[in-house]
Amino acid sequence: MKIKLVILTALLFGLFGLELAFAQEANFNFIGSGARARGMGGAFIGVADDATAISWNPAGLATLERPEASVVSLYSMDKYTAKATFSSALLAASSFEEQFDQSHPAFNFASAAYPLVVAERNVVLAVAYQRLIDFYYEEGNDSTIWEEKGGVDAISPGIGVQVSPQVSLGATVNIWTGHYDYKYTDKVNSANNEEEKNWYKYSGLNFNIGLLGHFEKAKIGAVLKTPLTLKEKYTWAGTAYTDKLKFPMIFGFGVSYMPNENLTLAADYEIRQFSKLKIYDDITDTEEEVEDIEDVNQFRVGLEYLVIQDFGVLPVRLGFRTNPWLQRGLEDEKVTGLVFTGGLGVVVGNIWFDAAYELGLAETKSDEDWDGDGIGDELSLKQTTHNIMVSAVIHFEPFQ
Repeated sequence: MKIKLVILTALLFGLFGLELAFAQEANFNFIGSGARARGMGGAFIGVADDATAISWNPAGLATLERPEASVVSLYSMDKYTAKATFSSALLAASSFEEQFDQSHPAFNFASAAYPLVVAERNVVLAVAYQRLIDFYYEEGNDSTIWEEKGGVDAISPGIGVQVSPQVSLGATVNIWTGHYDYKYTDKVNSANNEEEKNWYKYSGLNFNIGLLGHFEKAKIGAVLKTPLTLKEKYTWAGTAYTDKLKFPMIFGFGVSYMPNENLTLAADYEIRQFSKLKIYDDITDTEEEVEDIEDVNQFRVGLEYLVIQDFGVLPVRLGFRTNPWLQRGLEDEKVTGLVFTGGLGVVVGNIWFDAAYELGLAETKSDEDWDGDGIGDELSLKQTTHNIMVSAVIHFEPFQ
């Protein structure tokens, strides 16, 4: 997203506009859930051996031997810092630094899985809920408050089947649903207040198909996510419309390796060719590719080490993943953020509690001559993200 501005007012408007666009931009880096997996950087396609497997690789469900359920909550904090420093003596006094912060807790994921034995093969039925896009946004001052809420969720029934002792297959049906709400509050004149619930409604359907191969010390996994048409329904000027955002097919590959009983190493790579995104506009009855959108292919690595203590097992996790932006940066460059992760777990009876922390960093800079004096000026937009995820995986005894 390359900004060409001539005067200071246009520059300030453009930079603030960019800041707010990134703050409110839907994050299409769709990723699975669970504090254990996220503590490992999200490298879980080739691990997938607990109740959160349905969100990473449904073939991993077939490894479950007891009924399991999971619940996950997420607290996210985002900070955007915009800076401008001008070389011109006329505009130097207008150099500035502005910050925009957002934070809120959210219920992120829940799943339940139940194993059966069919023809001497393990067959596991499961269902999951996950929030994939969160619309939360709030901006205000002494006189007004603007709030946005809602999101896009997936309800996913799935199945994992043990085809052989070394191979399992899995599939899920993702039923996409969600809504967007907004509320405007004028503290000075309540007559200006506005509120709209379900202003936009979302729906869609696609499938995930997974494969997991088991070897002596290693596992290899693959996931295919079929194309998704996400429908956005709304009413404008008394007429109902349905826009469509068409996502291409997504491929993911993962491998895990256990050199000993206590250590697991894992790596994933997911191919998301979102530069091929298409949008259908119902008002104009046209469909075209979305301009200035980048592929958001993602690389993830992580490890888990089980520390054996007298009181039990203490899992320790570390990880890393890339977090590419959809749009190009200030110099028309591809921007790829970095996410560093860590986590801990503890087992209490039949419940495995996990916690994970994610630190995301991304920045775009420009040293172009914005003020026209022949000397480069400094502009930057920096994004810092802190995520805290807590989850519990509950193991049950099989029903008699």
